[in-house]
Amino acid sequence: MLREERLQIILKMLETNQRVSSVELSEILNVSDDTIRRDLNELAENGLLKKVHGGAVPRSAHPYKLKERIKVAHEEKMVLAQKAQAYFHDGQVILLDNGSTNMEVARMMLPDLKATVFTNSLQIAQILCEHPSIQLFFLGGKVFKDAQNTYGAEVIEMLQKIRADICILGVCGIHHDIGVTIQDWGENQVKRKMVDISQKVVALVTASKVNTAESYVVCTLDELDVMLTDDCIDEALLKDYQKHDIVIQ
Repeated sequence: MLREERLQIILKMLETNQRVSSVELSEILNVSDDTIRRDLNELAENGLLKKVHGGAVPRSAHPYKLKERIKVAHEEKMVLAQKAQAYFHDGQVILLDNGSTNMEVARMMLPDLKATVFTNSLQIAQILCEHPSIQLFFLGGKVFKDAQNTYGAEVIEMLQKIRADICILGVCGIHHDIGVTIQDWGENQVKRKMVDISQKVVALVTASKVNTAESYVVCTLDELDVMLTDDCIDEALLKDYQKHDIVIQ
């Protein structure tokens, strides 16, 4: 079998099963473990999958630049943003993580909601500047231009002084074994700190992000309290998530 054929079979199996095992691939394709390792490395280097212990899982298909992400799955993001509103109450300290879905969350916040919001998102800060009763704090630091958010030591230092009631966490990829992941180490450190300082952590997940993984782990599923999903997610995909102590809505 040609190498190109093997790679296509691996990608097809990954699309169907949402995970591939190196041992299983070696048996099915009748090649050595070293050959499978090289194949997975090549596919990973081309951004077509994410290698994990014993095999591989899909990577998120979403673009990284915010201006491109805004156009993706907009209706699904609106559903998630509406669901998130049920978790907001007067008097809360809210962390709104960066992301195009969280931008919709900010837009939908009721005008009479009296809460304090901290965010590292330039766009969310602009949106909430127009909110009549939100007390807004911007987490200043180095600006990541592609994602239009801040990160770095200054952001971490400010977060260390906060005890948030709730964090609405932006998700690049989520997998039932690996947890919530992201592509950038600097952003990962900010998200990790947000999880640490929050009494409740809510992840907003569109269907295309389920069972995908990126390079850096933000948190495990056991560190999440709520996983909000859009209406396009196949219930069968959520079975492995239901084994964790997490509310799925």
